[in-house]
Amino acid sequence: MATQSFYVSQSVKPLRVAIVEDNATARSNLRSHLMSLENLEIASYSNGNELRNGLRLNDMDLILMDFHLGQTKNGVEWISNLTDKGLFKPSSGLVFITSDSMPQTIGQILDLYPDFILIKPYTIKSLRANLKHYITIRKEILPALQYMDQENYKAGLTFIDDRLNNLSNKRFKNDYLKLKGRLLMASKDYKQASELYAGILERSSNVLWAHWGLIKSEFFNGDWEKCQELLCGLISQRLTKDKALEWLASLSIGQKRYKEAEAFLDSIKVNELSIQATRLKALAYNMQDKTKDTRELLEKKLQNNMSVKDRMNDYALELARFHIQMADMFVQKLAVENTKADQDSKQESLQAARMLIGKASRNNRDQQLDVKKDYMLALAYLLDDETAKAKEIAEKADSSSLLESAGPSTMIDAVKVFFGIGQNEKAKRVLEACDECLLKQDDHIDGFICNEMIEEIEETHNLEKERALHSNELGLKFYKKKEYIPALQCFHKSYNMFPGIPAFSLNLLQCLSDVDQTEYKTIKAQKLFNELQSLTLSEKNQSRLNGIKQNLQL
Repeated sequence: MATQSFYVSQSVKPLRVAIVEDNATARSNLRSHLMSLENLEIASYSNGNELRNGLRLNDMDLILMDFHLGQTKNGVEWISNLTDKGLFKPSSGLVFITSDSMPQTIGQILDLYPDFILIKPYTIKSLRANLKHYITIRKEILPALQYMDQENYKAGLTFIDDRLNNLSNKRFKNDYLKLKGRLLMASKDYKQASELYAGILERSSNVLWAHWGLIKSEFFNGDWEKCQELLCGLISQRLTKDKALEWLASLSIGQKRYKEAEAFLDSIKVNELSIQATRLKALAYNMQDKTKDTRELLEKKLQNNMSVKDRMNDYALELARFHIQMADMFVQKLAVENTKADQDSKQESLQAARMLIGKASRNNRDQQLDVKKDYMLALAYLLDDETAKAKEIAEKADSSSLLESAGPSTMIDAVKVFFGIGQNEKAKRVLEACDECLLKQDDHIDGFICNEMIEEIEETHNLEKERALHSNELGLKFYKKKEYIPALQCFHKSYNMFPGIPAFSLNLLQCLSDVDQTEYKTIKAQKLFNELQSLTLSEKNQSRLNGIKQNLQL
């Protein structure tokens, strides 16, 4: 049960603070320490569920979140979940409290841009000093935070630049720069973000949030070579080693180097792999046909997380998806040669999948989880030749808003179901919605995993040309709005699917020229130029190519 205490000022609105700590004594002590600070409205919660219910009623200005929350998701997982649901806003301050200074823990926390981290045992003096600094700087940057809530990043950046140009207290400079980096990343201006983080690191090489900001900005900007170089420099440092290995593995996956990705992830202890890193490792195994290794990894992670209900659900569904993939493989074998062994293996996989889907208990408060389960169950029925049952479940689960909020992986499951029940046009519409969802999100690991699954669907249903044309059209829409990063992603996809089509090559090269880049991910501008130079182009396109050559000095 949440408890509240109010400190009301006649002139200044109180700062709404939430304490989330599963230990009652620690929670009470922390609340007592905060009570000595003026003008705070304090709410206390013992777990993420209570916090979620509290945020549905009132926004919080600041959340003090313990990392370990007993038999539930950890603090990072809860904040990520609440952000996805729109309950944790960009303007909310975030402080993490943890007794665990392990690299994997600190790495997860840094991903969320916390205002500061308190390592237990902390002193009252350090708590008060950090909170007073936060309260002071929050008053200064509040307009920019509110612009972030409204997704008006341009106005937020203008405000921050104005403050930086007229900064009276140099002590606040890093706070302004940190927020500016967040605004640049949110607006997908990765080039400027990269310059900002590099500048901070030139002055002080020990700023961890700047290291990860630089890595992310270089990654999303498409400079994977620079990104890899930066990551290799962090492997030797204890606090950044595991996170750097995870990123390096994802880059290897993006370049189809699955054995290399596996090797990077082998350097992280299995019990310290995050859910995303586990999915990444399972993908690396699958792409090398190491199905036994995939199953053993997922079974071990599920067993290790049986006491944490929310995380157990995640691993149960990942293992269920693996068994559905195995059943699909046996269905393909049966189409060639109908053997009893393959039929038995298919049934065994489907039975295991259904059991695991059932294990991820139905929760009336989590509609997203129920939607995930429903589409996976429909897939299992499809593979068992029970199309009518699959259709019934899909129709019951069908809701565009719920499907998109459940995430790209579930949207891909839905695409497979709709193709399986003969609703091909609907399947294509959901696939296009999934494309746009992936372009908006910043979860690079989920993006790699989903893109592999999408490629499989495109190949299975002979959609490569149609999808390449769609991706090119989508890229042109972004390009006309000068949204160059999503445009590059779309043109890159079209080019990779059909590298021989001049329009795709030229659009990708033109976009690179406009952002003054000579490479994007694994594609070099010089290679594109050489390919186009060898083709007969229209007069208009040849003129474009000549302009690009001059601009990029190829």
